[in-house]
Amino acid sequence: MNNILLVGSGAREHAIAESVIRDQKARLFAVMSGRNPGIMAHSTRFVVGNINDSDFVTNFAKEHRIDIAIIGPEAPLVSGLADALEEKGIGCVGPKKSLAMIEGDKAFCRQLMKKYSIQGLPHFQVFTNIREATGFIDSIGTAVVKPAGLTGGKGVRIVGEHLKGPDDTSRYLQSILDQKPGGLGKVVVEERLDGEEYTLQAFVDGKNLKPMPCVQDHKRAYEGDIGPNTGGMGSYSDKNHLLPFLSRDNFDRSFDIMKDTVSALKKETGLAYKGILYGQFIVGRGNINKDFGVSVIEFNCRFGDPENMNVLPLLSEDSDPLEIYYGIASGNLLKSAKFDSKATVCKYLVPATYPETAKPGEPILVDENAIERDGAQVFYASVDMKDSKLVTTSSRTIAVTGFADTITEAEKISEKATQHVKGNLRHRRDIGTDELIQRRLEHVRRLR
Repeated sequence: MNNILLVGSGAREHAIAESVIRDQKARLFAVMSGRNPGIMAHSTRFVVGNINDSDFVTNFAKEHRIDIAIIGPEAPLVSGLADALEEKGIGCVGPKKSLAMIEGDKAFCRQLMKKYSIQGLPHFQVFTNIREATGFIDSIGTAVVKPAGLTGGKGVRIVGEHLKGPDDTSRYLQSILDQKPGGLGKVVVEERLDGEEYTLQAFVDGKNLKPMPCVQDHKRAYEGDIGPNTGGMGSYSDKNHLLPFLSRDNFDRSFDIMKDTVSALKKETGLAYKGILYGQFIVGRGNINKDFGVSVIEFNCRFGDPENMNVLPLLSEDSDPLEIYYGIASGNLLKSAKFDSKATVCKYLVPATYPETAKPGEPILVDENAIERDGAQVFYASVDMKDSKLVTTSSRTIAVTGFADTITEAEKISEKATQHVKGNLRHRRDIGTDELIQRRLEHVRRLR
């Protein structure tokens, strides 16, 4: 038997768990920060605790003779969990700490791209001084402000939209420098990019990259793409593994950028990047560089959430997930991953007041059988078990993904499946709809 350790307790990790147990020779063990019933159902043994505590995780791994570990969230990777596990002889699907800085330090990411002349780099500068940062913002006009450290996908602010004026901008800059998200008192200021964002992920063994289907995530909290940014309210993918607004040339250019980035990381650190590389791209124009094309929004060092719930369930019968994970950990990923030709739409149900505030402990009921009958799949996210009952925590609660031959059909399946989740929850009904996708397509057409 293969003993596989899964670290993390969200919907992303639930999707990973589902992929692991496809192999009857695999036994799943889990270290979670909360009691995820989807992961618990598949686990031979699990423990709940601090997933960022390397000693806690490695002791559990040694006790259960783990062969390889799959690390879901970014925080343990940025903390050095992969380093600690590999020191104990346990292979990891997830990069070491110095490589995880591609996500953990946005300044490092941008400076790496600049140093190695990687394409798709927006006009940017890194600051530790408010006066210099505001001067740069004034010089480039519309700008985007990003804390260098981890913020759970909620730290980006657009000047003129989220930040209403100079005083508002200065206050936000000061809060970043004072609070030091991720322990980094640095801020990245970039030109604003106008276009459509999309995600391309790849399995990486240190030298070989195997791409996954493209996905478009929706960060804004409310329908019509308004409201504050969130960790992601839902996402969709298309049958041809591109997107309605995305050309094959855009895909190829994005994938080339990812390959160049993996190569640059090896040159910079001397280490091989082994894990998942997530590229967040945009096809469009900048307010400084006005040439139409592909630019990099950011890189992440792990599977996306919600994007993982679109792509992992599509791994075809010809692709053994366990073989892929072992190939990554051993640095010997030889076969290309194959994915079924299906469209997907994932919708997140979240607490009614998310992301501003959320009262934990609210009861929820999930009819898994009804969701499955409708052609969808459920993934548990920020939930817990209290007195044998399922309750909310304070973040995104449950994701449902519909699968079909078209995005239109997949959206209808996903939307219907949300009716089988009961509680004080809401979701974006517009994700994956024809109207929203047509708006995306027209947006790109206008920019060409």
